[in-house]
This record gives sequence, C-alpha cells and structure tokens, in this order.
Amino acid sequence: MKNKMLDVLLVDESSFIVYQVKHALASKGIKAHIDTVETGADATNYFRDKHPDLVITDLNLPDMSGLDLIKAIQKEKGDSKLYVLTHFTIDAFREMALRNGADSFLDKANDIDKKLPDMIQSYAA
Repeated sequence: MKNKMLDVLLVDESSFIVYQVKHALASKGIKAHIDTVETGADATNYFRDKHPDLVITDLNLPDMSGLDLIKAIQKEKGDSKLYVLTHFTIDAFREMALRNGADSFLDKANDIDKKLPDMIQSYAA
C-alpha cells in the first residue's frame, strides 16, 4: 500500500463533515482519492463497483442505518477497511459496529483532525 493513492469512499450527507475529512487528510499529506455519497444504497452500489481501499461511514444515513450498511459491505469487504465516523458514540453502537465488521469506530466531534488521519496513514504504510 506504501506510496499508493488510496481510494476512499466517504458516506455522509453533511457537506461540512466531508470538507473536514478531506481537509484533515490533505493537511497530513495523505494521498487519497475521496468519493462521497449520501445514502447507504449509493454506498453499497459504489462499493460493489469499485471496492475502495477504505469506507468511512456515518451511522445515521437517510435511507438506512449505518449498521445495515456495515453488514452489507462486510459480506464483500475483502481487504477494504471500514471505519465508522459518527456523533452517536455510545458504547452499544460502538460494540454493534465492531461486531458487525467495522474496523474502527470514531467520534466526529473529536477524531477527525488527529485520530482519523493517523489511522489512515498507518493503514497506508
């Protein structure tokens, strides 16, 4: 994966969160092509077509639960990583996400600027 441009799918309907994630990765010098979709259905179709290196999803999607998206992607995940980035950080959601196939569970309020880029950098190394 070293020095490879990462293909990232960001699933979130907030343009502000999309901006924050893109800015955080760029500021750390992470080479990534980031595509964004807003719905679980679009994310599932995108994943089946492209199999990105990394999927970052919210739990609160307009058409389905992010947990349902995790389950759908988990079946075909292969080497792709799946990170949850959400404001719903209670332990029960964390446990369900990780149990259903998420590789990491991150807090939108605290983890975008430091923890998320560090994890992606580590994955890309």
